[in-house]
Amino acid sequence: MVTEDLALMAGTAYVAQQLFGKTLAEMGDDLNKVYKSNRDKLLVKAASKVANPDDGAKPNLRVARDVIWNGAVTDDEVCAEYFGGLLAASRSADGKDDSALIYVDCIKALSAKQLHLHFVIYNSLQSQLLKSGKNINPGMQDELSRTEVWFAANELVARLGLNPSIDLNVLHRQGLVSGYATNSHAVGGKLLPYVKASPTTFGVLLYAAALNSLPSWHQFGKSAFTGAGEIPLPALCASTLDELCLLTGLTPAPAPTNDTTAP
Repeated sequence: MVTEDLALMAGTAYVAQQLFGKTLAEMGDDLNKVYKSNRDKLLVKAASKVANPDDGAKPNLRVARDVIWNGAVTDDEVCAEYFGGLLAASRSADGKDDSALIYVDCIKALSAKQLHLHFVIYNSLQSQLLKSGKNINPGMQDELSRTEVWFAANELVARLGLNPSIDLNVLHRQGLVSGYATNSHAVGGKLLPYVKASPTTFGVLLYAAALNSLPSWHQFGKSAFTGAGEIPLPALCASTLDELCLLTGLTPAPAPTNDTTAP
């Protein structure tokens, strides 16, 4: 009986090889080409985020292994930016600092569009804070939870191809936003579908890590983190709903006041 089973298995394996062997071999070759191409792109992204390539620092082996293994099987630009940033962020004098592993695990659990949404939220929020001059401590979660960034939902969906109605829930589950909402606001018979989100300290840390700015994460609201490549960003973002209504033209800008003060 055992002999018959083995003979059947051998026969089935032969047929499977005849049917699928060539295709599998071609797939293996294709995957290998894709892996090498994306690995090289990831390394270029990482190198572009290193301020001083002659500093003698070494990437951590545990982080590098996970980053290259996971990051080289996708050709998405946003994924390349995040994985490349973490590879750069893992560099230290002796190469033993593996503290970036938690961020690698996080981005491994997110889709490319979810990473893109995370980047949109934190890049836009940082721009708003720098523009307003508002002093915020990214290490104080209570303070971050009271901070909001607002978007026109149609722009996120139609122009950027994001899916905030679902993916905000995923970001919240991963600890990357503390609160969020997708809804519509009515003014004068017109509707403005909007998205709003509030940041978290971990979200700031991941954003800083992706841009190899972890040592400066506490400066999130005071200086811009650079090195993001060409990740598409929204044109319409605001710190309040009223400001978003003005930006989208849903409400008219206030008329300028006439200064009647005598010279």
